Amino acid sequence: MTFKNNSIVFSIFTSLLLGVACSAADLKPLQDWMQSLIDDNKVVGCMAQVTQDGETIYLEAVGKRSPEAEDLLSPTQVVRIYSMTKAITSVAIMQLIEQGKIGIDDPVSSYIPEFADVKILINGELKIPNKKVTVRELITHTSGIGYSFTATDEFLPYYREDLIDDKTLENAAKKIAAMPLMSQPGSKFIYGLGIDVLGRIIEVVSKTDFESYLHKNIFTPLGMVDTGFTPIGLLQPMPIVTEINEKLVVDTIHYSKSAYELNTIYDSGGGGLWSTIGDYTRFAMAIEQNGELEGNRILTSETVNFMTQNQISPGINRENIENPIKFSLGFGIRSAIKTSLGMRGEGRLSWGGAACSYFFIDPSQDVTAVFATQLFPFNSQLNDEFHYIVLESLALEEVDAEPKQ
Repeated sequence: MTFKNNSIVFSIFTSLLLGVACSAADLKPLQDWMQSLIDDNKVVGCMAQVTQDGETIYLEAVGKRSPEAEDLLSPTQVVRIYSMTKAITSVAIMQLIEQGKIGIDDPVSSYIPEFADVKILINGELKIPNKKVTVRELITHTSGIGYSFTATDEFLPYYREDLIDDKTLENAAKKIAAMPLMSQPGSKFIYGLGIDVLGRIIEVVSKTDFESYLHKNIFTPLGMVDTGFTPIGLLQPMPIVTEINEKLVVDTIHYSKSAYELNTIYDSGGGGLWSTIGDYTRFAMAIEQNGELEGNRILTSETVNFMTQNQISPGINRENIENPIKFSLGFGIRSAIKTSLGMRGEGRLSWGGAACSYFFIDPSQDVTAVFATQLFPFNSQLNDEFHYIVLESLALEEVDAEPKQ
């Protein structure tokens, strides 16, 4: 989701950056941008954490927790991270692939028998697909499984709104298998429920429930103490808000059954986790540091290198990828952004969540950055602005740190 015209980016932030002397630790342009979101009534509150060289160089929250309360937002606030869950699920499946318990090109039906009978809808007729759906295709969103919001009208009647009533991944995976594919497996990038299916595969192979697997193999080793499929911690969850008549209000429709794909009861590997920016930063740092954090390894460096390579070949239809045009095994791969010190951030790993949470990992600068608010629907412009302002702030910091002649 990079900006198509970098000159637009510079004009947006000129007023924020002019006259700013960015100290080595405060990243003032980022702070000013976040405050501008509050002042311009774009969000009720927001928070961000940035690390470089393994150390936190920025951690702040601005604004309020809710439009209906006066308590100020804290950077320890628990939030729903929605599709930022996908990267964690992808790491979990890669652990089992690394251990030889799953083959990345295994048919999904090897683990979930119902996938042996998957059909594809072509011109209103259900047919047998050209090939079986594989684990790799689930990870890369090329399985043909979509969401209702990525489906064309002909597919909408086949989607099961009663997914929200499923309390187990086992039942949910069976219903997803009964939905017709939107494209031939491996032929097209379609954002969808495939990552939820990965959660069920993890259950089958590990012989434990999905959340327990994540706690044992990712959350506990990385010290992610406030992450899970139910809100954890003393603070009340930050409510989802939306704009109605130019006013930010709690989004009651968001919590209704009509938003079933966002509010599933089962442990959704595609969008079900609650977390904090601190916890997610620890996950991002582990990936940035080749699978290890503070002596606790969750993946080998070879696996991290493999899973962060582009998987979208020229032969895959990419019309549903607005940006990025590259996708790895769990992360979007972003192009460089023009900063005051030239192009920065080439190849950084990134994704976001439906309620405007974003992250990126920039191995070239040893940087991780995580942002969260709870604004719905997803705002891709804020995502792009966050990427730019962090990279520009770091560039200004570098200039400020240079010895004066």
